[in-house]
Amino acid sequence: MYIAKVIGKVVSVIKHEHYENKTLLLIHPLNMENQLASKPTIAVDYVGAGEGDIVLVGAGPGTADEVFGLKNAPIRELVMGIIDRFDVCDEER
Repeated sequence: MYIAKVIGKVVSVIKHEHYENKTLLLIHPLNMENQLASKPTIAVDYVGAGEGDIVLVGAGPGTADEVFGLKNAPIRELVMGIIDRFDVCDEER
């Protein structure tokens, strides 16, 4: 799981059957300083997130199987929650 910012929606006329009736979002992963990190990617929206939202993304094998009950779905990233706020606490070591 990781935190990302929603950049916008992805529109497609033709898509894989497992993507039918699902909203696709362009998301950009964030680092712990709330700055854009790595490259943007596409995720399936499960919670009704919108542009500018900070979201929790589940990624990995079997995520779509568990959430949508789809066997062998080509869905790698799934927006699973909208984050209202997150705090980073510094630890002295």
